[in-house]
Amino acid sequence: MKLNNKGQTLVMFIVIIPILISIMVLVIDLGSAFAKKQELNNVNKLVIEYGLDNLDQENLESDLTSYITMNAKDLSNVKVTVENNTINVTTKAYIDGIISKALNIDGFEIVSTYQGYLSGEEKRIERVK
Repeated sequence: MKLNNKGQTLVMFIVIIPILISIMVLVIDLGSAFAKKQELNNVNKLVIEYGLDNLDQENLESDLTSYITMNAKDLSNVKVTVENNTINVTTKAYIDGIISKALNIDGFEIVSTYQGYLSGEEKRIERVK
């Protein structure tokens, strides 16, 4: 007696396709979150470098805050402090990915915090954990 395997192949195809699509959507969501984190990191570093070059400028905190908001989109919070020749910058962005929309749940927040200061003649810019 010969068995027909066509039904088994169809069932395997129907089971595997949703899993592959879910993995693909997860990779897209994680990739966009990583890209947003890199964008925030780069903007923070550039703003701190500019601030260290212009520490004697009046209204430096408000200028740096406006530079960040001009260069980074969709920020939920920006905090800039300048004290004792040290600049602290924290930016937050809210990511609402494909999975969170599909499951009707909240997305997640990405936070980037950097600190910059002068060490002698050298600029130091460090990520704060």
